[in-house]
Amino acid sequence: MQSVKQFAECIGVDTSVTLSVLFHLFGFVRARVPEESCSTETAQVSLLEHIESLKGKHIHLNIIRVGIDLFTSDEIEGIDFGLYHARRIFRAVNLGIGRVQHYNVASSTADPDEDLGSFAEAKDLINKYTIWNNGLDVFMVENISDPEGWVGWSPYIGGPVDKTEDATGIIGGRVNRRAEEVARTLAHEIGHYLGLPHNHGDCDDTSCCPNTITACNNLMAQTKCANFCGDGVCQAVNLTNSQGSDVRSHGLVQDGC
Repeated sequence: MQSVKQFAECIGVDTSVTLSVLFHLFGFVRARVPEESCSTETAQVSLLEHIESLKGKHIHLNIIRVGIDLFTSDEIEGIDFGLYHARRIFRAVNLGIGRVQHYNVASSTADPDEDLGSFAEAKDLINKYTIWNNGLDVFMVENISDPEGWVGWSPYIGGPVDKTEDATGIIGGRVNRRAEEVARTLAHEIGHYLGLPHNHGDCDDTSCCPNTITACNNLMAQTKCANFCGDGVCQAVNLTNSQGSDVRSHGLVQDGC
């Protein structure tokens, strides 16, 4: 039987240091289970469940917090909840989240800055701070002030594996929102990069939203549809078996330990 240390080594965690299960294995930057934001129940994690997910297909993430000195304690907690929520969303279709590494960019050195005003600025940010490993680069920013009103962005539906390509990462979202909103955007944009399009047409209002509650409650419905015709951001997180097959086939996805 493999030990926890062996699983940590498998996903690329440095085991020469004293291991923290919550930090090194689950990726919670505060090394504690975040508060549950989508129910009244107490948030819980299972090491056994997590280990089982690592035995199957899984993906590594690099969380880059841009303007970290401006982030509040609640905003940092919201990112941890995003990881917690994304893990259970993708686990439902047999995709685990493996190694999570955290990187900080101070507001004084961020270029573009921590407030994105356009997709062009978002693309420049992704290209400037590439993390040269086999994880998906996920940028969390303090604010997005683009008048178009987007809250997260993937440059691709099915992004490149080779990080020498253009814009090989995602804007996982702006953090100055409720934790459950941050969490859904994070998972939604990961879904895009792994190959999932919206499950409806794109438009500026709700006229193109799906015509069934089931479809509105899919992770790949836009947030406006999740709130308009679905059961809200906490419940609109489902993926179909076909979508699960698609995300597991992306080149960034690792084989099981």
